[in-house]
Amino acid sequence: GIIEIKEGEFMYQKEIKKNNENIIFEYIYNQKQGFSIAEVCQSLDLTFPTVKRIFESFLEKSILIQAKKNNHGVGRKAMEYTYNNDFCYSIGVRISEDFLHLILTNSIGKVFCQSKITIPSQLKNICSFLEENILVFLRQINQEKKNKIVGIGISIPGIFNQETKMIEFKINHFSSFVALEELQKNIPYPIYIENESNLSAIAEAVLGKYLNLSEFTVLTINKNIGSSHFVRREKDRNFYFKAGRIHHMIVNKNGRKCYCGSKGCLGTYISIKALLQDFQEIFPEVQDIESIFHEKYRESKEGKKILEQYIEYLAIGIQNLLFFSNPEKIIISGMICHFQEYLYTKLLNKIYHSGHIFFRGRDTVVFSSFHENSSLVGAALFPIVDSMF
Repeated sequence: GIIEIKEGEFMYQKEIKKNNENIIFEYIYNQKQGFSIAEVCQSLDLTFPTVKRIFESFLEKSILIQAKKNNHGVGRKAMEYTYNNDFCYSIGVRISEDFLHLILTNSIGKVFCQSKITIPSQLKNICSFLEENILVFLRQINQEKKNKIVGIGISIPGIFNQETKMIEFKINHFSSFVALEELQKNIPYPIYIENESNLSAIAEAVLGKYLNLSEFTVLTINKNIGSSHFVRREKDRNFYFKAGRIHHMIVNKNGRKCYCGSKGCLGTYISIKALLQDFQEIFPEVQDIESIFHEKYRESKEGKKILEQYIEYLAIGIQNLLFFSNPEKIIISGMICHFQEYLYTKLLNKIYHSGHIFFRGRDTVVFSSFHENSSLVGAALFPIVDSMF
Protein backbone atom coordinates (compact mmCIF):
# COMPACT_ATOMS: atom_id res chain seq x y z
CA GLY A 1 0.00 0.00 0.00
CA ILE A 2 0.90 3.68 0.06
CA ILE A 3 2.16 5.10 3.35
CA GLU A 4 2.65 8.73 4.32
CA ILE A 5 6.25 9.67 5.13
CA LYS A 6 5.75 13.29 6.16
CA GLU A 7 3.37 16.01 5.10
CA GLY A 8 2.85 15.88 1.35
CA GLU A 9 5.16 12.95 0.65
CA PHE A 10 4.15 9.38 -0.08
CA MET A 11 6.01 6.19 -0.64
CA TYR A 12 4.93 2.76 -1.79
CA GLN A 13 5.82 0.08 0.76
CA LYS A 14 4.95 -3.58 0.94
CA GLU A 15 3.18 -4.61 4.14
CA ILE A 16 5.62 -5.10 6.99
CA LYS A 17 4.27 -8.49 8.05
CA LYS A 18 4.94 -10.79 5.17
CA ASN A 19 3.12 -14.04 5.56
CA ASN A 20 4.76 -17.37 4.80
CA GLU A 21 2.82 -17.66 1.53
CA ASN A 22 4.46 -14.46 0.19
CA ILE A 23 7.91 -15.53 1.37
CA ILE A 24 7.59 -18.93 -0.31
CA PHE A 25 6.12 -17.41 -3.47
CA GLU A 26 9.07 -15.02 -3.84
CA TYR A 27 11.51 -17.89 -3.30
CA ILE A 28 9.96 -20.17 -5.96
CA TYR A 29 9.49 -17.20 -8.33
CA ASN A 30 13.24 -16.56 -8.21
CA GLN A 31 14.24 -20.24 -8.29
CA LYS A 32 11.84 -21.13 -11.14
CA GLN A 33 12.49 -24.89 -11.17
CA GLY A 34 13.97 -27.98 -9.59
CA PHE A 35 13.24 -27.38 -5.89
CA SER A 36 11.78 -29.68 -3.24
CA ILE A 37 9.81 -29.01 -0.06
CA ALA A 38 12.87 -29.92 2.03
CA GLU A 39 15.05 -27.40 0.17
CA VAL A 40 12.50 -24.63 0.72
CA CYS A 41 12.29 -25.51 4.45
CA GLN A 42 16.05 -25.32 4.74
CA SER A 43 16.47 -22.11 2.74
CA LEU A 44 13.65 -20.21 4.44
CA ASP A 45 13.90 -21.77 7.91
CA LEU A 46 10.27 -22.92 7.84
CA THR A 47 8.75 -26.16 9.12
CA PHE A 48 7.94 -29.04 6.77
CA PRO A 49 4.15 -29.00 7.50
CA THR A 50 3.99 -25.23 6.79
CA VAL A 51 5.76 -25.52 3.43
CA LYS A 52 3.82 -28.67 2.48
CA ARG A 53 0.48 -26.95 3.21
CA ILE A 54 1.42 -23.91 1.11
CA PHE A 55 2.75 -26.11 -1.73
CA GLU A 56 -0.58 -27.95 -1.78
CA SER A 57 -2.44 -24.66 -2.02
CA PHE A 58 -0.06 -23.48 -4.81
CA LEU A 59 -0.63 -26.74 -6.71
CA GLU A 60 -4.39 -26.17 -6.50
CA LYS A 61 -3.98 -22.64 -7.88
CA SER A 62 -1.61 -23.95 -10.62
CA ILE A 63 1.20 -21.73 -9.30
CA LEU A 64 3.30 -24.90 -9.02
CA ILE A 65 3.66 -27.94 -11.21
CA GLN A 66 4.95 -31.27 -9.90
CA ALA A 67 8.04 -31.95 -11.98
CA LYS A 68 9.66 -35.26 -11.09
CA LYS A 69 11.30 -37.04 -8.21
CA ASN A 70 14.97 -36.15 -8.08
CA ASN A 71 17.58 -38.87 -7.91
CA HIS A 72 20.15 -37.27 -5.66
CA GLY A 73 21.49 -39.23 -2.71
CA VAL A 74 20.26 -42.40 -1.14
CA GLY A 75 16.84 -43.31 0.24
CA ARG A 76 13.45 -41.93 -0.76
CA LYS A 77 13.44 -39.64 -3.74
CA ALA A 78 12.07 -36.15 -3.05
CA MET A 79 9.40 -34.70 -5.33
CA GLU A 80 10.67 -31.74 -7.34
CA TYR A 81 8.49 -28.80 -8.31
CA THR A 82 8.53 -26.15 -11.04
CA TYR A 83 7.06 -22.66 -10.95
CA ASN A 84 4.28 -22.16 -13.52
CA ASN A 85 5.00 -18.87 -15.36
CA ASP A 86 1.51 -18.89 -16.89
CA PHE A 87 -0.54 -19.33 -13.73
CA CYS A 88 -1.66 -15.71 -14.14
CA TYR A 89 -1.51 -12.82 -16.60
CA SER A 90 -1.40 -9.08 -16.26
CA ILE A 91 -1.81 -5.99 -18.42
CA GLY A 92 0.76 -3.20 -18.46
CA VAL A 93 -0.10 0.25 -19.80
CA ARG A 94 2.41 3.05 -20.36
CA ILE A 95 1.25 6.61 -20.93
CA SER A 96 3.94 8.76 -22.50
CA GLU A 97 3.74 12.24 -24.02
CA ASP A 98 2.70 10.86 -27.40
CA PHE A 99 1.62 7.24 -27.06
CA LEU A 100 -0.45 4.76 -25.13
CA HIS A 101 1.35 1.41 -25.09
CA LEU A 102 -0.42 -1.74 -23.83
CA ILE A 103 0.96 -5.25 -23.27
CA LEU A 104 -0.39 -8.54 -21.94
CA THR A 105 2.25 -10.58 -20.10
CA ASN A 106 2.48 -13.71 -18.01
CA SER A 107 3.85 -13.59 -14.46
CA ILE A 108 7.48 -13.28 -15.59
CA GLY A 109 6.93 -10.49 -18.10
CA LYS A 110 6.70 -12.56 -21.31
CA VAL A 111 4.66 -10.49 -23.77
CA PHE A 112 1.74 -12.24 -25.55
CA CYS A 113 0.19 -9.28 -27.34
CA GLN A 114 0.68 -5.55 -27.50
CA SER A 115 -0.75 -2.37 -28.93
CA LYS A 116 0.58 1.17 -29.42
CA ILE A 117 -1.85 4.04 -29.95
CA THR A 118 -1.02 7.67 -30.73
CA ILE A 119 -2.49 10.06 -28.16
CA PRO A 120 -4.30 12.92 -29.98
CA SER A 121 -2.56 16.24 -29.27
CA GLN A 122 -5.75 18.08 -28.28
CA LEU A 123 -7.12 15.26 -26.11
CA LYS A 124 -9.55 16.62 -23.50
CA ASN A 125 -10.19 13.56 -21.38
CA ILE A 126 -7.33 11.10 -20.97
CA CYS A 127 -9.33 8.81 -18.67
CA SER A 128 -12.06 8.06 -21.21
CA PHE A 129 -9.39 7.61 -23.92
CA LEU A 130 -7.59 5.19 -21.61
CA GLU A 131 -10.78 3.27 -20.78
CA GLU A 132 -11.81 2.97 -24.42
CA ASN A 133 -8.41 1.61 -25.46
CA ILE A 134 -8.11 -0.82 -22.54
CA LEU A 135 -11.54 -2.25 -23.43
CA VAL A 136 -10.51 -2.60 -27.11
CA PHE A 137 -7.29 -4.32 -26.03
CA LEU A 138 -9.18 -6.73 -23.75
CA ARG A 139 -11.30 -7.86 -26.70
CA GLN A 140 -8.13 -9.18 -28.42
CA ILE A 141 -7.37 -11.55 -25.53
CA ASN A 142 -8.83 -15.06 -25.45
CA GLN A 143 -11.16 -16.01 -22.60
CA GLU A 144 -8.79 -18.52 -21.03
CA LYS A 145 -6.14 -15.82 -20.49
CA LYS A 146 -8.76 -13.22 -19.51
CA ASN A 147 -9.91 -15.45 -16.67
CA LYS A 148 -6.39 -15.42 -15.25
CA ILE A 149 -5.71 -11.65 -15.42
CA VAL A 150 -4.87 -10.37 -11.92
CA GLY A 151 -4.84 -6.66 -12.68
CA ILE A 152 -3.84 -3.72 -14.86
CA GLY A 153 -0.76 -1.65 -14.01
CA ILE A 154 -0.57 1.86 -15.48
CA SER A 155 2.71 3.76 -15.81
CA ILE A 156 2.46 7.56 -15.79
CA PRO A 157 5.27 10.11 -16.27
CA GLY A 158 3.77 12.26 -13.51
CA ILE A 159 3.07 11.77 -9.83
CA PHE A 160 0.18 10.00 -8.17
CA ASN A 161 -0.58 12.45 -5.33
CA GLN A 162 -2.58 10.98 -2.43
CA GLU A 163 -2.90 14.33 -0.68
CA THR A 164 -4.45 16.44 -3.44
CA LYS A 165 -6.28 13.38 -4.84
CA MET A 166 -4.83 14.19 -8.26
CA ILE A 167 -3.00 12.10 -10.86
CA GLU A 168 -0.57 13.81 -13.23
CA PHE A 169 -1.13 11.64 -16.29
CA LYS A 170 1.01 13.78 -18.56
CA ILE A 171 3.07 16.92 -17.99
CA ASN A 172 0.64 19.49 -16.56
CA HIS A 173 -2.29 17.23 -17.47
CA PHE A 174 -4.08 16.36 -14.26
CA SER A 175 -7.10 14.20 -13.51
CA SER A 176 -8.80 13.64 -10.19
CA PHE A 177 -9.17 10.34 -8.33
CA VAL A 178 -12.87 10.51 -9.26
CA ALA A 179 -11.84 9.88 -12.87
CA LEU A 180 -9.89 6.83 -11.71
CA GLU A 181 -12.92 5.54 -9.79
CA GLU A 182 -14.98 5.94 -12.97
CA LEU A 183 -12.33 4.00 -14.89
CA GLN A 184 -12.42 1.23 -12.31
CA LYS A 185 -16.24 0.97 -12.59
CA ASN A 186 -16.14 -0.13 -16.23
CA ILE A 187 -13.01 -2.29 -16.20
CA PRO A 188 -13.38 -5.70 -14.55
CA TYR A 189 -9.83 -5.92 -13.09
CA PRO A 190 -8.06 -4.04 -10.28
CA ILE A 191 -6.18 -0.98 -11.56
CA TYR A 192 -2.81 0.09 -10.16
CA ILE A 193 -1.37 3.48 -11.15
CA GLU A 194 2.24 4.37 -10.42
CA ASN A 195 5.01 6.71 -11.56
CA GLU A 196 7.11 5.37 -14.47
CA SER A 197 10.43 5.50 -12.60
CA ASN A 198 8.95 3.55 -9.68
CA LEU A 199 7.70 0.91 -12.13
CA SER A 200 11.10 0.77 -13.84
CA ALA A 201 12.52 0.03 -10.38
CA ILE A 202 10.02 -2.85 -9.99
CA ALA A 203 11.08 -4.35 -13.35
CA GLU A 204 14.76 -4.13 -12.36
CA ALA A 205 14.16 -5.52 -8.86
CA VAL A 206 12.00 -8.47 -9.94
CA LEU A 207 13.23 -9.44 -13.41
CA GLY A 208 16.40 -7.46 -14.07
CA LYS A 209 20.05 -8.37 -13.72
CA TYR A 210 20.23 -6.83 -10.26
CA LEU A 211 17.87 -9.05 -8.27
CA ASN A 212 20.22 -9.19 -5.31
CA LEU A 213 20.74 -5.47 -4.79
CA SER A 214 19.39 -4.12 -1.54
CA GLU A 215 19.06 -0.58 -2.92
CA PHE A 216 19.50 1.23 -6.22
CA THR A 217 18.35 4.33 -8.08
CA VAL A 218 16.62 4.36 -11.48
CA LEU A 219 17.08 7.43 -13.68
CA THR A 220 14.48 7.56 -16.47
CA ILE A 221 15.33 9.67 -19.51
CA ASN A 222 12.49 10.20 -21.96
CA LYS A 223 10.90 13.50 -23.01
CA ASN A 224 10.74 14.09 -19.27
CA ILE A 225 13.25 13.03 -16.59
CA GLY A 226 12.31 10.93 -13.58
CA SER A 227 14.03 9.02 -10.82
CA SER A 228 13.16 6.46 -8.18
CA HIS A 229 15.11 5.13 -5.23
CA PHE A 230 14.42 1.46 -4.40
CA VAL A 231 15.26 -0.17 -1.05
CA ARG A 232 14.85 -3.84 -0.13
CA ARG A 233 15.41 -4.80 3.48
CA GLU A 234 17.39 -8.01 3.73
CA LYS A 235 15.88 -8.96 7.08
CA ASP A 236 12.36 -9.54 5.79
CA ARG A 237 12.69 -8.87 2.01
CA ASN A 238 10.13 -6.04 2.27
CA PHE A 239 10.74 -3.19 -0.12
CA TYR A 240 9.74 0.36 -0.83
CA PHE A 241 10.45 2.94 -3.49
CA LYS A 242 9.88 6.62 -3.99
CA ALA A 243 9.83 8.74 -7.14
CA GLY A 244 11.57 12.11 -7.17
CA ARG A 245 11.13 15.17 -9.38
CA ILE A 246 14.73 15.22 -10.56
CA HIS A 247 13.58 16.93 -13.78
CA HIS A 248 13.37 20.16 -11.76
CA MET A 249 16.72 19.96 -9.96
CA ILE A 250 18.41 23.27 -10.86
CA VAL A 251 21.84 22.86 -12.42
CA ASN A 252 22.27 26.36 -13.87
CA LYS A 253 20.44 29.18 -12.06
CA ASN A 254 20.63 31.52 -15.06
CA GLY A 255 19.95 28.72 -17.53
CA ARG A 256 17.16 27.61 -19.80
CA LYS A 257 13.53 28.38 -19.00
CA CYS A 258 11.56 25.33 -17.83
CA TYR A 259 7.78 24.82 -18.14
CA CYS A 260 7.64 24.82 -14.30
CA GLY A 261 8.59 28.51 -14.27
CA SER A 262 12.17 28.07 -13.01
CA LYS A 263 15.39 28.48 -14.94
CA GLY A 264 18.12 25.89 -15.47
CA CYS A 265 16.22 22.70 -14.51
CA LEU A 266 18.15 19.50 -15.29
CA GLY A 267 15.33 18.30 -17.59
CA THR A 268 15.85 21.28 -19.91
CA TYR A 269 19.37 19.94 -20.61
CA ILE A 270 19.19 16.13 -20.50
CA SER A 271 15.67 15.14 -21.60
CA ILE A 272 15.23 13.58 -25.04
CA LYS A 273 13.11 16.62 -25.91
CA ALA A 274 15.97 19.02 -25.01
CA LEU A 275 18.53 17.02 -27.00
CA LEU A 276 16.27 16.95 -30.06
CA GLN A 277 15.59 20.71 -29.85
CA ASP A 278 19.33 21.45 -29.59
CA PHE A 279 20.00 19.49 -32.79
CA GLN A 280 16.99 21.00 -34.61
CA GLU A 281 18.31 24.51 -34.01
CA ILE A 282 21.41 23.64 -36.06
CA PHE A 283 19.88 20.96 -38.32
CA PRO A 284 16.20 21.91 -38.86
CA GLU A 285 15.69 18.82 -41.05
CA VAL A 286 16.21 16.46 -38.09
CA GLN A 287 12.78 15.00 -37.29
CA ASP A 288 13.39 12.50 -34.52
CA ILE A 289 15.86 11.42 -31.86
CA GLU A 290 17.12 8.44 -33.94
CA SER A 291 18.38 10.79 -36.67
CA ILE A 292 20.63 12.68 -34.24
CA PHE A 293 22.82 9.63 -33.88
CA HIS A 294 23.34 9.16 -37.62
CA GLU A 295 27.02 9.71 -38.29
CA LYS A 296 26.31 12.77 -40.45
CA TYR A 297 24.93 14.67 -37.45
CA ARG A 298 26.63 13.20 -34.37
CA GLU A 299 30.11 13.41 -35.95
CA SER A 300 29.68 16.96 -37.28
CA LYS A 301 31.51 19.75 -35.44
CA GLU A 302 28.22 21.21 -34.12
CA GLY A 303 26.80 17.76 -33.30
CA LYS A 304 29.87 16.83 -31.25
CA LYS A 305 29.58 20.09 -29.32
CA ILE A 306 25.88 19.49 -28.51
CA LEU A 307 26.53 15.91 -27.38
CA GLU A 308 29.47 17.04 -25.28
CA GLN A 309 27.27 19.55 -23.44
CA TYR A 310 24.53 16.93 -23.10
CA ILE A 311 26.95 14.44 -21.51
CA GLU A 312 28.31 17.15 -19.23
CA TYR A 313 24.88 17.92 -17.78
CA LEU A 314 23.93 14.23 -17.59
CA ALA A 315 27.13 13.62 -15.62
CA ILE A 316 26.23 16.46 -13.21
CA GLY A 317 22.78 14.95 -12.62
CA ILE A 318 24.25 11.50 -11.98
CA GLN A 319 26.98 12.88 -9.69
CA ASN A 320 24.28 14.59 -7.63
CA LEU A 321 22.33 11.32 -7.35
CA LEU A 322 25.50 9.46 -6.35
CA PHE A 323 26.21 12.00 -3.61
CA PHE A 324 22.61 12.11 -2.47
CA SER A 325 21.94 8.42 -1.90
CA ASN A 326 25.19 6.50 -2.60
CA PRO A 327 23.25 3.70 -4.37
CA GLU A 328 24.71 0.29 -5.19
CA LYS A 329 23.72 1.02 -8.81
CA ILE A 330 22.28 3.87 -10.83
CA ILE A 331 20.29 2.22 -13.62
CA ILE A 332 19.56 4.50 -16.59
CA SER A 333 16.30 3.61 -18.35
CA GLY A 334 14.14 5.18 -21.04
CA MET A 335 14.60 6.08 -24.70
CA ILE A 336 18.19 7.19 -24.11
CA CYS A 337 19.20 3.52 -23.69
CA HIS A 338 19.00 3.02 -27.47
CA PHE A 339 22.02 5.31 -27.86
CA GLN A 340 24.20 4.10 -25.00
CA GLU A 341 27.01 2.96 -27.32
CA TYR A 342 27.65 6.62 -28.25
CA LEU A 343 27.37 7.95 -24.71
CA TYR A 344 28.46 5.38 -22.14
CA THR A 345 32.27 5.64 -22.13
CA LYS A 346 32.28 9.44 -22.43
CA LEU A 347 29.68 9.68 -19.67
CA LEU A 348 31.69 7.48 -17.29
CA ASN A 349 34.86 9.47 -18.04
CA LYS A 350 32.98 12.67 -17.14
CA ILE A 351 31.57 11.24 -13.90
CA TYR A 352 34.71 9.44 -12.78
CA HIS A 353 37.28 12.05 -13.75
CA SER A 354 40.71 11.89 -12.12
CA GLY A 355 40.54 12.94 -8.50
CA HIS A 356 36.81 12.14 -8.16
CA ILE A 357 35.56 11.37 -4.67
CA PHE A 358 32.71 8.94 -5.31
CA PHE A 359 32.09 5.99 -3.04
CA ARG A 360 31.91 3.19 -5.57
CA GLY A 361 33.53 2.36 -8.90
CA ARG A 362 32.63 2.99 -12.54
CA ASP A 363 30.38 -0.08 -12.71
CA THR A 364 27.90 1.72 -10.41
CA VAL A 365 26.37 3.47 -13.45
CA VAL A 366 24.66 1.10 -15.91
CA PHE A 367 22.01 1.16 -18.63
CA SER A 368 18.84 -0.90 -18.24
CA SER A 369 18.54 -4.08 -20.29
CA PHE A 370 14.81 -3.24 -20.71
CA HIS A 371 15.64 0.04 -22.51
CA GLU A 372 12.55 2.24 -22.74
CA ASN A 373 10.25 -0.65 -21.84
CA SER A 374 11.25 -0.97 -18.19
CA SER A 375 8.27 1.06 -16.94
CA LEU A 376 5.89 -0.88 -19.21
CA VAL A 377 7.22 -4.25 -17.97
CA GLY A 378 7.11 -2.88 -14.42
CA ALA A 379 3.48 -1.83 -14.92
CA ALA A 380 2.53 -5.36 -15.99
CA LEU A 381 4.44 -6.88 -13.04
CA PHE A 382 3.03 -4.47 -10.46
CA PRO A 383 -0.36 -6.21 -9.87
CA ILE A 384 1.47 -9.54 -9.42
CA VAL A 385 4.13 -8.10 -7.11
CA ASP A 386 1.50 -6.26 -5.08
CA SER A 387 -0.65 -9.33 -4.49
CA MET A 388 1.92 -12.17 -4.36
CA PHE A 389 5.24 -10.86 -3.03
